[in-house]
Amino acid sequence: MSKSILALFMAVSLAACGASGDYYEKPPADVAKAIKGAYLPTHVLGSQIKRSRVTQPSPDTVVTTLLGAGGREMMHFLTTITPDGSGSRVSTELSIPEGVKDRLDEAVSKDPMAAHAMNVMQMLAKEHVAAAIEGRPFDMTLGNPNAKAAMAMNPEMKQHVDAANAAAAEMSRYEQQADFESSYGSEWGESGSSSADGWGN
Repeated sequence: MSKSILALFMAVSLAACGASGDYYEKPPADVAKAIKGAYLPTHVLGSQIKRSRVTQPSPDTVVTTLLGAGGREMMHFLTTITPDGSGSRVSTELSIPEGVKDRLDEAVSKDPMAAHAMNVMQMLAKEHVAAAIEGRPFDMTLGNPNAKAAMAMNPEMKQHVDAANAAAAEMSRYEQQADFESSYGSEWGESGSSSADGWGN
């Protein structure tokens, strides 16, 4: 384990000491299993993200890694699961690999929209985890009350959005599989993700 990954893992472990996060009436093992088995809708992440990988470096930590071209790590969703009575407290944060972080910090300093994009990414990470745990589809509105109200008032709009999202998700799955096979061969697995317990490369 490299020094940067070790430092990251220690930071996550320390964060787990505080019982923060959203409460779910599910035991930690079930929460971790749900997150590890969930499909990440990479079509909403932009063209630089090709696929994802899921790892579990410790029983209370699940890491969803966004991968770019050639399998390069672009971002981590770090989910900490803390036992709380008969349920769990779940907290998800973003972590940026060092090489990518330098460029991102520069972009944020020059363009306010880059900071906004990071806020949206944080909401997306939390929604991905919440949808997985609750066993429901990913909410494309990311909890935006205005978007929810608009769809409630116009069921036809919701049908169009759902259909477009389903089509985009299917295309994303196809593209992830093609990217994976071009790099690693035909052993595709589930949704282009690996649930192996380790960080990988």
